[in-house]
Amino acid sequence: MLRSQETLCYSSGVALTSSTTVTQAFAQLNDNLAWDLDRSKAALYLEAARWLLANRANSAKQGVSLNWESLENEIERARAFYVGTATPSARRRAHFVRGRPRRL
Repeated sequence: MLRSQETLCYSSGVALTSSTTVTQAFAQLNDNLAWDLDRSKAALYLEAARWLLANRANSAKQGVSLNWESLENEIERARAFYVGTATPSARRRAHFVRGRPRRL
């Protein structure tokens, strides 16, 4: 599930829609398998993988056999990469407070 800071920007082309075919979704998934090298590839990979998960019934009708649990795990890894490469202002920041000893 996307959080507010994870809004995806699809840099290269058309977003998958309800009229997208399973073949088109697989093509986008396969074209972006190197998602761990590029943030825009990660966004496109996530879009295609989520589309395939949402349309499992259509995939099964067309004879597509996937390990859905493995795909869900890969989505989680790609999402973590996508969030981790966000601009510094969009990342969660850790704040460290330096303690000062008090004299009594």
